[in-house]
Amino acid sequence: MKSKLGIYVISLVGIDLLDYVRRAMPRVILSMDHSPDVWRQVKQLSPNTFLLGRHYLDDGEQVFDQPEINATNFFKRMKPDADKMRGSYDAWMGYNESVIHSDIEASQLSRFYVQWGRLMRDAGYKTAAYSFATGNPSAGFPNPDGNGNEPNYWLHLADGARACDYLSLHEYSAPHMQDLQGYLCLRYRRAWESLPADARKPIIISECGIDGGVIPGGNDAQKGWTFFTNKDGYLGQLQWYDDNLRADDCILGATIFTINAWGKQDSFSIASCDNIRDYIGAGGPPPPLPPRTLEEAVLQAAHSVPWMPVNNNAALWKFAQQNGLQDQQTDEIPFTYNGEPYITQVFNLGIPYVKVGDWSNIKVIPK
Repeated sequence: MKSKLGIYVISLVGIDLLDYVRRAMPRVILSMDHSPDVWRQVKQLSPNTFLLGRHYLDDGEQVFDQPEINATNFFKRMKPDADKMRGSYDAWMGYNESVIHSDIEASQLSRFYVQWGRLMRDAGYKTAAYSFATGNPSAGFPNPDGNGNEPNYWLHLADGARACDYLSLHEYSAPHMQDLQGYLCLRYRRAWESLPADARKPIIISECGIDGGVIPGGNDAQKGWTFFTNKDGYLGQLQWYDDNLRADDCILGATIFTINAWGKQDSFSIASCDNIRDYIGAGGPPPPLPPRTLEEAVLQAAHSVPWMPVNNNAALWKFAQQNGLQDQQTDEIPFTYNGEPYITQVFNLGIPYVKVGDWSNIKVIPK
């Protein structure tokens, strides 16, 4: 079964992304570097790789008050990038690692996603809601002192999930990804169970891996996997995580943070981990995502075969319509006769042809 792991791309500078994709064909990639030509090539190499875009905002710009106004402003800011990447990215995430402290803030953030999701949908884009940091938000776990349970903010976040197409979450742990599992890694299962059925959207783990920032005390912040294990050890932990992801149909995929140099001593980078790349690639190309609606099933079927180009401004096409030759059966076919260039094309009831440039002198061979 194909791995559900993928990569997080902060920047295309200094990495050979096309070679990586050619070898790994990952299930999902998150991109913060919106270079249309590169990502179009990625889609050509691996059409079923899911591409999630992120429009960067400073943490201080991600505010909860006036959620509809802030969502509209965020939409306007990111729309030029979204328009530029139309046809390459499959969806966009919203705010990154919001932290909520009350029912009111949870409801405000939900309202933000209702508005942003609507604006994006009306513009023809799909969306991923929330992208909460690992261990967030409060989800009804028992309090550490054993006295009752913490709040379950998912009860107030459901409308935002309903308004978007995917749910985005982050999952890290340290020193091992298995530490505090359920509370950190694999916490997505709690979110899925907490949401009403109509708010349960396919989940993208848009960041995952080993991050020392989860260790109490703060001394290990921004320490990635190289502080805690070696390449083989990290692959083993990612395999454990991937085995769990593949067991859950609700998970679309997970991006390992990051292929770029980041953190203390560049300790998060997996650029040199050929073993991880080859593990991701071992299953071959990712399969198409299962359609969730009849419309998606129709689009998936339509895109499964080559489309015949239709140039309804071409002379042969116009001639065929005027003379009742019915539907085209081929694209335009160039050929040479006695050193002169001609074009022909096959239609149901005839094969028109013309010398290039002599558009008013089209002939037809009946079928």
